[in-house]
Amino acid sequence: MAPRPSIQPRSWFVLLLAGGFAHAQESAVPELADETILFQEIPSVYGASKHEQKTNEAPSSVTIITAADIQHYGYRTLNDVLRSVRGFYTTYDRNYSYAGVRGFGRPGDYNSRLLLLVDGHRINDNIYSSANVGTEFVLDLDLIERIEIIRGPGSSLYGTGAFFGVINVITRRGRDVNGAEVSAAAGSQDTYKGRVTYGKTLSNGGDVLLSATGYHSNGQKELFYPEFVNPGVSNGIAHNLDQDHYSSLFASTSIGEFTFQAGAVWRRKDIPTASFNSVFDATGTNTTDDRQYLDLSWRHAISEQTDVSARIY
Repeated sequence: MAPRPSIQPRSWFVLLLAGGFAHAQESAVPELADETILFQEIPSVYGASKHEQKTNEAPSSVTIITAADIQHYGYRTLNDVLRSVRGFYTTYDRNYSYAGVRGFGRPGDYNSRLLLLVDGHRINDNIYSSANVGTEFVLDLDLIERIEIIRGPGSSLYGTGAFFGVINVITRRGRDVNGAEVSAAAGSQDTYKGRVTYGKTLSNGGDVLLSATGYHSNGQKELFYPEFVNPGVSNGIAHNLDQDHYSSLFASTSIGEFTFQAGAVWRRKDIPTASFNSVFDATGTNTTDDRQYLDLSWRHAISEQTDVSARIY
């Protein structure tokens, strides 16, 4: 018979520590598992079926990003938000930001297979059907109440452009501000941003929100591109060609069953990559985006289950 191995005192000490650690873990679990998690309110989504419904009833996989999430994680653009969402990824070519879904994101699509809405208003342009999700987005993220990200084809509801999904941005109302807000930010690379917002509930029950935002960034002073290394002509370095500027205005007012919105954004981005056969490292190579819209909508509730709406923009 083989001799039975004996346990040394040091081994007993290790076993006691392991047992104590396991016991501590087991006793801590009930404290972390708060029962109130099971009774949290289920968020609602509008963009999945064009009417308000709980996310567990929506016929799509939906992610809701709230204003608290935006503040907590410090998102600066809609592109930052999408990069954090399951199933999405983003790219940036020093000019525009692009969003891919589930591994699909062909170069040159300009986000044309994602439908971008602001309170139900289509933001995709009329030429390329592109959705601007970078600093060229028409809305300051501080004005967002929540973002509904609805995965999967939505063309049966929204037509072309909703092949990969629908992004519906819900804005704040004047009652959410209830006064004036002023914010300012500064960062590296001579980056500055300022915003002024005013919101109020009117005496007649109406609601008004006005906001203006300005942004400037010098970007990287030098960017190296090995493709443009040409001895005696170019060392492949683009100098001071990463500047980004934008200014935006937004207004919203609701009176009774009518809602009026106006949005405008102007953005200029220097291009360091010499795209479309432009001259490399040439000062003044830039892209300018300019967009404005007016939107008037009317919604009338016939019953708890039925309403009728109309929109002109």
